Amino acid sequence: MLSTALNRVLGAISLAIVFMASSTAAPRMSDEQIAIVGSLYKAFAWQILSNSNNIFGKPLTQQEGAILRRYFDQELSSLLVKDRQCATTSGELCNLDFDPIFASQDPAAIDLSIRSAPNDMVAVEFTYPSSGEKIRLEYRLTKSQAGWRIGDIRYPGMSDVTLKQLLARKLPRNGN
Repeated sequence: MLSTALNRVLGAISLAIVFMASSTAAPRMSDEQIAIVGSLYKAFAWQILSNSNNIFGKPLTQQEGAILRRYFDQELSSLLVKDRQCATTSGELCNLDFDPIFASQDPAAIDLSIRSAPNDMVAVEFTYPSSGEKIRLEYRLTKSQAGWRIGDIRYPGMSDVTLKQLLARKLPRNGN
């Protein structure tokens, strides 16, 4: 069952990336936007299979700023680093208590799709295999000198809160 879920997730991501890479025309902005979100899932989809840092490396929320800036804009990268530092210092969760790319404390996904949406948005949709619940995340992209980066993630169905709003909350005292 687990290998089937992995094959579906990786297959969907691979198809999206291969389709974009095989295009002979100049890339459209939406293709570039989809590519950055797809590369984020390609790099961190292993989190749905294992929590073993020894095998796969650190999960997304434990990455250093340089790695985060490959995918996220400067502001969101800084907020993610600040939250990680708070959690390390306090030994507890700070503002972020779930995996931001799977909207869950226990990441899982099947039938993941990534597609362009209006207004520099990219929609990621998938199904939680245990409940059959359909999830939609909306990635807001921003253009920087380094190319398109994720500026925020909106979680419809979770009070329409965004990742940036969650991370910008005042941290507990012991987390600075």
